[in-house]
Amino acid sequence: MTDLFRAYFQPEKHAQDIPVKMVLSDEKVDEDHAARIGDGGFDPKSMRPIVVIMHPKVEAYAVLDGHHRFHIVQGMGFETIRAAVVDDYVGLGFYLTKKGVFQPTPEFTKYIRVPLKRFVWWMTAFLKDPQSIPAGPPDKDPRHDDGKDEQGESSQLDAL
Repeated sequence: MTDLFRAYFQPEKHAQDIPVKMVLSDEKVDEDHAARIGDGGFDPKSMRPIVVIMHPKVEAYAVLDGHHRFHIVQGMGFETIRAAVVDDYVGLGFYLTKKGVFQPTPEFTKYIRVPLKRFVWWMTAFLKDPQSIPAGPPDKDPRHDDGKDEQGESSQLDAL
């Protein structure tokens, strides 16, 4: 278990396998987006770990980050999922997460997060080489971004 900041910014370092049946997630999931992520060679063992918060009194977890990944893993019938577990001794974080307070709506994702990720992708490309503005790979969709750049470094957008 770890604190919230370490879990968000270094989930791989703090990840552990937890039972899928012990994880609660709200249902605000963009089904089309989840289907695109899950298509092809989706491998739950190689994905970025989700971030969950632990209930203070019972063995249960609520998803803070990774609703789509959780939804896919759950739908595929896996028994465990890699997760960075945040311990929450007051229960407020668990309650708010269970109610979906931290999960953005599909509209927020579509109209705010995706355009922001696209903007950052274009700005990063421009700053790397201002003389040539890349057309961008046709399959580059920021909604599928794994949070890493070409060198495998974590993106600053992971916290969005």
